[in-house]
Amino acid sequence: MSGTEIEQVLRKQRLRSLQAGSMLRVGVVVIMVGAMLAAADSTRLPAQAVLLSVYAVVTIGALLVAFSGASHLFNDDRALLTLALADVGAVFGFKLLSPGGYIPLLVMALLPRLVAVELSLRRAGIVLAASLAVFTASFVQDPVISPRIGPGATAVIVLMYGFVCGTALLVVIFRLRNIGEMVELTTSREELLAETMTASQAERRQISESIHDGPLQDVLAARRDIANFLKQSPNAPLEHALASLQDAAQLLREATFELHPALLDQVGLAAAVEKLASVTAARSGITITTDIDYPDPNAVDPILFGVIRELVSNVARHSQATAATVKLAVDHDVACIDVADNGIGVTADAAARRLAQGHIGLAAHRARVQAAGGTLTVVDEPQGAHLRVELPLRH
Repeated sequence: MSGTEIEQVLRKQRLRSLQAGSMLRVGVVVIMVGAMLAAADSTRLPAQAVLLSVYAVVTIGALLVAFSGASHLFNDDRALLTLALADVGAVFGFKLLSPGGYIPLLVMALLPRLVAVELSLRRAGIVLAASLAVFTASFVQDPVISPRIGPGATAVIVLMYGFVCGTALLVVIFRLRNIGEMVELTTSREELLAETMTASQAERRQISESIHDGPLQDVLAARRDIANFLKQSPNAPLEHALASLQDAAQLLREATFELHPALLDQVGLAAAVEKLASVTAARSGITITTDIDYPDPNAVDPILFGVIRELVSNVARHSQATAATVKLAVDHDVACIDVADNGIGVTADAAARRLAQGHIGLAAHRARVQAAGGTLTVVDEPQGAHLRVELPLRH
């Protein structure tokens, strides 16, 4: 469970459980208030009101946290266990303050449903075991109910409550099993992505080396031979051929770099992006500036370089821009890429139409980014185009 995406899955499940439990607590508070008013015991009303007030404050606080940006405060198991024990204390405290009645016992029956949204089997087991023990003690010692129904019926009711607690525990077990399956699927997808990345990079490296060691060397050799001949006998057509060979050699060098930049392996992503920007600027005539703050190499560097290469290539081919910027930074273990230009611009709808028309380069990189747990979005701007990529780093 150390992968970034797996942690995201678990955090999302914890948040959903916290939200579900918070809404259920609101219902429990409402039912407890109704039970208190229905009993109308003036001697116990003040103590019940104090208990319910405290529990209502806890409930509202948990609800606000669950549906706000502060939900990370309950990522810790101890905080969630404290909240679960607060449920136990409130429900059983209400029963102790309301002896001799059926309604408080019905309120106690709501507790297993609260626990059923838990994600920790250990925490759920502790709370449910405590619930069963206290329910049994409360029911057996109740001065009104137990003498009326007798020991046989008392035992049956306790067994029924134990069955309810066991059912809640099974719900927790099945939820954990489903999450485990999601984690396995996520891990398998990450492994498949890693294998695909490795195969893709190996293929690009092979093509790059083949171009460098084959056609590029032939072009360079022909250029050298023509240059040596021109030193002895100047010839205008051969000078044009020499210039063409020089252009061809430059294009082949750029192709080998874009297929698999040696800089990416040797000095890292930042230098490779700087080189890519300068090569594209020289070829397209667009002024491309970079703002890079990316200190350490990471396993997602090939994905980042691939998507930056595609975005910069789109700027050169489609934007009709005169200037563009490439920003790369890391924020809270997430790599953030922003590529913007002052060209004709592209909206999210236009990008979707372009994908539908068969422009699969960007679609392939978006799929690759999403498979790695990231996002690629089009940011609407009043002028030009702005695409943003956010991709969690791998550790």
